[in-house]
Amino acid sequence: MAVRVMNQLEPQPDLAIAGGDLVFDVFETGFERADQLYRMYGEITRGLDIPVYHTIGNHDLFGVNPKSGVLQTHPEYGKKMYAKRVGEEKTYRSFDFQDWHFILLDSIFITPALDYQGRIDDEQFTWLQKDIRDVGPRRPIVLVTHIPFFSILPALEKGPMEAVSPDLVIANTKDVLGFCADYNVKLILQGHLHIVEDHQYKRTQYTTSGAVCGNWWKGPRLGHPEGFAVYTIHQERIEWRYHTYGWQAENIEGQA
Repeated sequence: MAVRVMNQLEPQPDLAIAGGDLVFDVFETGFERADQLYRMYGEITRGLDIPVYHTIGNHDLFGVNPKSGVLQTHPEYGKKMYAKRVGEEKTYRSFDFQDWHFILLDSIFITPALDYQGRIDDEQFTWLQKDIRDVGPRRPIVLVTHIPFFSILPALEKGPMEAVSPDLVIANTKDVLGFCADYNVKLILQGHLHIVEDHQYKRTQYTTSGAVCGNWWKGPRLGHPEGFAVYTIHQERIEWRYHTYGWQAENIEGQA
């Protein structure tokens, strides 16, 4: 349904970016189910009339949780399945489109306890610094991350004095954005929380773009309906709207 509505948008967008959690869920499942979900995702996104760029999310990591019964020696264990199924050598990359530079980050760090947290690891951070230096200080940049650098949601849910869990935001946000401060990062696209929010700080706009599945296919998530964001860029001016697509959950659950 969402792909059909995306294809009917006027004017037709130039590209689509999937913000992570492409499938639900291969973190705790065996190979047969994981293979099925990634095949389904591939079939659905091939229906889009525009190019699709992919971002890795926590649910896209294959078999990491011991509940899955998957051995770490499996050839598609962890992030390898994502890389193989979306056809990328690495789980992070960048590309140019017209006057803009897009950077798709891997914000999922697998912990020694075989869980995850939001973090840009050292190898990726080194790559990111070189990539941005090569772009230079003037060209406008879009960062795309599944786990947010920043969100107001934890403060709204628990109060502004409570610590934020590292599975909700990127733990080394200060380091990464501190480096980016000298460059023209105009837009940061975020996911993970299944809500819609928009913040401006200095010259950077932070948006969390909702989720096609809403509250995991069971109605709106905290009042945020199922949908996707549509962005329009005029030179360096950014406008966007949240676009629903007609999904109606059969069994609406509480706003958990």
